[in-house]
Amino acid sequence: MAQANPEIHLGDVPRLEEVTFLPVSRKYLRMRLAMWGAVQLLSFGFVLAPFVAKAFVDSGEFDGFSAWWWPVGALSTLGLLWLLEEWKGFERRGYAVREWDITYRTGWFFRNTTTVPFGMIQHSELSQGPLSRALGLNHLKIFTAGGSGNLRIAGLEEEEAQQLRAVIEVRTQR
Repeated sequence: MAQANPEIHLGDVPRLEEVTFLPVSRKYLRMRLAMWGAVQLLSFGFVLAPFVAKAFVDSGEFDGFSAWWWPVGALSTLGLLWLLEEWKGFERRGYAVREWDITYRTGWFFRNTTTVPFGMIQHSELSQGPLSRALGLNHLKIFTAGGSGNLRIAGLEEEEAQQLRAVIEVRTQR
């Protein structure tokens, strides 16, 4: 027998703006800022290396200001925008568990909000890289049917990640 599919009025649906999002660990911000710094250092090293090498070949004369200022300026601008995204976007990063779904949001300039219904979740897993393991952080990966709505919540403390995974396991068994 076919199940009824009643009409839903959009005014009756709770808005995501009214949901309380739980933040991820502040340690995750430190980890992301450390990665930002490492990438910036490497990038500047690669950009400036040819100019410094040329100065040594040319008897230590470094008069190529006009040649290297634009890549350094471009890297600085991109690096500053990335830093703003990391710093300001971290305050928006969080997740919310509701009765029928889980939502994760990120970003300040580039905003992203993903909601996955528990009925679509196939399985979940916890993962750690070397740096996140050193900080005691986990990443919860949620895999959905069809793979189009997969979700990764990064920067969870160990206990919080285990609890969230347990909640998801219970809710997907309904």
